[in-house]
Amino acid sequence: MVKTIKQRPRIILALESCIEWILCFIVGIMVVNVAAGVFFRYVLQNSLSWTEELGRYLMIWMGYLGAVLAMKEGSHVGITSFIALFPPVLRRALEVLASMIVLAFLGIVLVKSFSHLESLSIQRSSAMELPMVFPYLAVTVGVFLMAIETLMVILGFRWEPESTGEGKQGI
Repeated sequence: MVKTIKQRPRIILALESCIEWILCFIVGIMVVNVAAGVFFRYVLQNSLSWTEELGRYLMIWMGYLGAVLAMKEGSHVGITSFIALFPPVLRRALEVLASMIVLAFLGIVLVKSFSHLESLSIQRSSAMELPMVFPYLAVTVGVFLMAIETLMVILGFRWEPESTGEGKQGI
């Protein structure tokens, strides 16, 4: 019996691709930011006040967006050796149950993050004078996107890594 895998919707694939590009862009900004910080501090002997803050906020965004991709790939920590003891039908039921619990948690965090964002709308960061909504928005966006990925698991849409052709043998 051949197990069929539901193809992920195109909009989800486009969203995931967009997240990957955003992460690449963030890494690029972080490299330039660190290089500028080091150059100004050690070469020009005049450090920039905002490089650490920018690096911190970019790292937060990177963490939450990276968690979305980890959710897509099923790379988050799990007890797979325990679940592997059960037959496939029960394994799938446990996977759906765990995903529903994760989705409930993400829903709670998402709702709480909106109320938290309201209180942060008047606060500004110390060095860059950036509204603190922008760094904390990473929580809201990341949790929302993780909830979408969790829904994909519940609905049975699997992520299959792109094949490089290695290890495949023809019959």
